[in-house]
Amino acid sequence: MLCEPSVDLLERIDGNEIDLAIVTNCESKRTAETFRRERLLWVTSNRHSTHLEERLPLALGRPSCSWRRTAIERLESVGRPYRVLYSSSNAGAVAAAVLSGLAVSVLAESGLRPGMRVLTAAEGFPELPSCRVGLVRNAHDSSSLADALAEHIVSSLDNLSEAQAAE
Repeated sequence: MLCEPSVDLLERIDGNEIDLAIVTNCESKRTAETFRRERLLWVTSNRHSTHLEERLPLALGRPSCSWRRTAIERLESVGRPYRVLYSSSNAGAVAAAVLSGLAVSVLAESGLRPGMRVLTAAEGFPELPSCRVGLVRNAHDSSSLADALAEHIVSSLDNLSEAQAAE
């Protein structure tokens, strides 16, 4: 089992290194079996005022991260000055930067942690798109074990009815 950014997992699928990948798919460039939809949210620490800084400090994923690109595009669309203070593909490290009051970030709804507060459009944070979570299977090599695992993953994490209703 690997925990890596979606773009890296897709490279491993293409390289025939892994059988399955759970990926976030905000930009429909890759076909994935969508089984969950989550809102992307602006988040800050509930004990700090980082979100009020004139030049917004951000903790975001690597430059290849679609959430990062979306966050920056949305801030630029409303003319909000920002600086990327911290960049990591490790969601726990990004969350730690938010909780410590160092930066604001963009997380999926399931990534919210105690001590975080969601920032709203009323506070000057533009709406973000939802994110699809899906399963990508290795087209080069299929096995009954991988198929069984895929079925278990989808049935355990499924909220497809909400995802379909949102479309």
